[in-house]
Amino acid sequence: MLTHRSVESGFIAASNCARGSLFGAGGGSACTPFSTGGAGLGWLLALMAVCALAAVAIGWLLGQRRRLHARLEDPREQASRALAFHAYHDTLTGLPNRAFIMRELEQALASPDGDSLAVMFIDLDGFKSINDTLGHEAGDVFLRAVASSLRSSVRARDTVSRFGGDEFVVVVQAYGGIENLVRVCRKVLDLVSKPVSVSGQLVAVSPSIGVAVAPKDGQQASTLIRNADAAMYAVKETGKADFRFYEEGMLELARERLALTVDLREALQAGQLSVEYQPKRNLRDGSLAGVEALARWHHPTRGDVPPSVFVAIAERSGLIHALGEYVLRSVLNQVLAWDASGTVVDYVAINLSMHELSRPAFVDTLHRAVRSYGVDPTRIRFELTESTAMRQPEETMRQLVKLRSHGFDLLIDDFGAGYWNLSHLRELPVGTIKIDQSFVRGSTLNLADREITEAIVGLAKKLNMRTIAEGVETEAQADWLRDLGCDIGQGYFFARPMTADAFTRYLDPTVAYAG
Repeated sequence: MLTHRSVESGFIAASNCARGSLFGAGGGSACTPFSTGGAGLGWLLALMAVCALAAVAIGWLLGQRRRLHARLEDPREQASRALAFHAYHDTLTGLPNRAFIMRELEQALASPDGDSLAVMFIDLDGFKSINDTLGHEAGDVFLRAVASSLRSSVRARDTVSRFGGDEFVVVVQAYGGIENLVRVCRKVLDLVSKPVSVSGQLVAVSPSIGVAVAPKDGQQASTLIRNADAAMYAVKETGKADFRFYEEGMLELARERLALTVDLREALQAGQLSVEYQPKRNLRDGSLAGVEALARWHHPTRGDVPPSVFVAIAERSGLIHALGEYVLRSVLNQVLAWDASGTVVDYVAINLSMHELSRPAFVDTLHRAVRSYGVDPTRIRFELTESTAMRQPEETMRQLVKLRSHGFDLLIDDFGAGYWNLSHLRELPVGTIKIDQSFVRGSTLNLADREITEAIVGLAKKLNMRTIAEGVETEAQADWLRDLGCDIGQGYFFARPMTADAFTRYLDPTVAYAG
């Protein structure tokens, strides 16, 4: 078959022959079109053949174009393409979905560059509160913004996918060393944490990132995903808004958490948790000020599970609302029992989780529950930590003001142990500050702890707030706090947390209490 270049050469040759005839070339030239050798006729026939072939090719291409266009316009073909896209992509964000990333990851692991591949498992801390407070449409807007930030965080050849809910998976190929992966993780943390305008207000969450690298942490897609997920949960246990690489033992901890989650759900349904009460004493005269309710879980095979463990599990698994309702109803029943027996308890303080505050209907539901028992809301107080009050301050403020409007008193727990904005402290509808026990316990040997405690008591007086010192373990500490002007003491010096029956005996002056 003649090429484009050969045809072009034929044209040039024919042109040269024509010039030779017109400008006096010799009559015997072989280039003469009607020469006896017939070379000119051969070129003409070749040109005609090329044109015929070109016409056939053009006709074929036009036919293909018409058939392709018809296929694209065919509703069945369009539906087929749409189904194929949706099978491997998330309809909300347009990102590849779980099925796509698993297939992509298996192919990447089988390639020659599979030994330089990393998986990042990303979970959005606090995303549920956006859905709860602003609605699911606002949550969808936020997820699309996160998807855009993630795409901006990595290269075009890396794959960003929405794994499900508020979980994303990023596959980074040929990452070029751990230092580069660290930079990518920090970039993701920075971009995803930026506030996003949703429903007319700025909202933000922080990502927790777990990283697993091939082949060290796994040579199969499912193994890498599982280990990256375990590393992500390790981040959540140490404070969130960070990243960690998978280490040996993380998977076993993840399995342990899952087992405890199942057990906690069953324990709540079966009523197997208990509530203990720790007295609070007025430092001036030693009288009972109130009590703090503390949830306790005695596991049938594991023994006593610390509150720091099962409360964290409840928060991560969504069981915190059930746990909060469980404690509240236990307290309300106990208050009625004390009243019936003539035991005088002015108030019971209950710890409050940020996850509970994130529910729009939380305050109304709580108020209805307290009223249904016939208990005065002023006898129920809620303790919240600094970090709880500082997170999403506008929404927190709205909920706390609503709590106060129903008569519930509020306390800031563990004051001084975290960060605090004094302007927020002045604005919050809080009547009491609870000094963190680390300062009280350290006051005997550490001058700085004594000075911090004194400063907190002085600040509270300026703001017309009461103070509670927790962690009081000695008479000397109690005397010092009383002289300082602190109002209430709580700690082992007065009494340890105890069952309701033990608390009744503790209040009986004729019974010796062995705390």
